[in-house]
Amino acid sequence: MKIDYIVAFSGIQKQQIIDKYGLDGGRTQKTIDSQFMAYLDDYMPMDSGQMITSMYDSTKPGAGEININVPYAHYQYEGQLYVDPKNGKGAFHDPVSGRFWSRPDVKKIPSDRRLNYHGGSNRGDHFVERMLADHFEDILNAGQKEIDK
Repeated sequence: MKIDYIVAFSGIQKQQIIDKYGLDGGRTQKTIDSQFMAYLDDYMPMDSGQMITSMYDSTKPGAGEININVPYAHYQYEGQLYVDPKNGKGAFHDPVSGRFWSRPDVKKIPSDRRLNYHGGSNRGDHFVERMLADHFEDILNAGQKEIDK
C-alpha cells in the first residue's frame, strides 16, 4: 500500500516554493512526512504491529510518500474481511504456533463481514482519511514551523 498526498498551490511558482522551503526531499518535507507518520501510527490497525513497523521501515521521510508494505494492508484499510472463495474463511489458524495462513495463490474476495480492530479507539479502517480529518492542520503547522526557522 502506498499513500501519496499532495498540497496544491495556486497562482504561485510551484518549483520556487518547493526549492525555497525544502519540500522536495528537504527539511520541511521530512518534517511533514515524519509528522504524518507519527499521527498515522495511532490510527493504523494494531494487528501484531507489522503494518506500523513496515511504515517506518519502508518510508524515507522527505520523499513525500508513505509506504506500508504488508500483503494485507488493503483489506485492513477497507475494514472488510476478505475470504477464500472456496471455503469462505479469512485464514486458517494453528492454535499451537498462533500462526495464520491462507491457501497459496488463491485470490481472496470481499465478504460482508466487517473487521474488528483492537489497540485503541482511533484504530480502524480508512485510517489515512480519519487521521487527516483530525490532524491535517497540525501537520501543516509543523511544516510551517520548519519553514519559519
